[in-house]
Amino acid sequence: MNIFKIFMESSITAQIIMIVLIIFSIWSWAIFFKKLFEFARFKSRARHFLSTYRLYNSISELNNLGHLLNNNAYGRILRNGLEEFKKLRLINIHNPNSPDAEKKEKTTAELSDNIRLVMERAKISELSELESSLPILGTFVSVSPFLGLLGTVWGVMEAFFDIRARGSAHITIVAPGISDALITTVYGLMVAIPALIFYNIFRTRVNRHSGEIDRFINEVFVRLRKALITGQQ
Repeated sequence: MNIFKIFMESSITAQIIMIVLIIFSIWSWAIFFKKLFEFARFKSRARHFLSTYRLYNSISELNNLGHLLNNNAYGRILRNGLEEFKKLRLINIHNPNSPDAEKKEKTTAELSDNIRLVMERAKISELSELESSLPILGTFVSVSPFLGLLGTVWGVMEAFFDIRARGSAHITIVAPGISDALITTVYGLMVAIPALIFYNIFRTRVNRHSGEIDRFINEVFVRLRKALITGQQ
C-alpha cells in the first residue's frame, strides 16, 4: 500500500486533515528527542551533585558547593533551603541563655517548616521544567484520533452523497470516499500511538524524579532543622 499515492488521490478535506496529522507527528517526535536529552542531562547532573553532596557533613560546608548549587535541580533546591536556613538563623530566635529558651526552641522548630516549604516550592518549579511539552503530547494523543475520525466520517458522508447523486452503489463510486475514510484513520492512529507512548515514558520519569526529590528534601530538611534548633554550624 502506497500511503503517499493514496494521499495524492484523496479529497482536499482528507489531505488537509492528513497534513495536520503529519505536522503533529513531526512535532511529537521533536518533543521526544528534546525530552530525551533533557532527562539525560537532568539525571547526569543530579548524579554528580548527589555524589559530591554526601561528602559534606556540616551545614557550613554545603555553602562551598559553588556552581553545583546552580547547575542542577537538587542543587537549586538545596540552595533555597540554605537561604531560608540563614534567614531563620539571623532572626536569632533560639537563645539558650534566655529565660524563655524552651518556648523559643519550640518556636524555632515550628519556623523550621519554612525550610521545607521553600524547598517544596523549588521542587514544583523544577518539575514544571521537566514537564514542559508534555501537555502538548497529551493534546496530540487526544486530538489525533478525533481528526482521523473526522476524516472517516467525512469520507463515508461523501460516499453516500455520490451514491445519492448517481443513483448507484457501484464500487467505483463509493471506493474514493471509503479510501479517504480509512487513510485518515490510519494517519490519526500513527500519530496518537507514538505520542501516547512518549507521554507515558516521560510522565513515569517525572513521577520517579519527584519521589527521589522528595526523599532528598526530607534528608536536607532533617539536617537543617537539627542544625537550626541545636545551633550547629
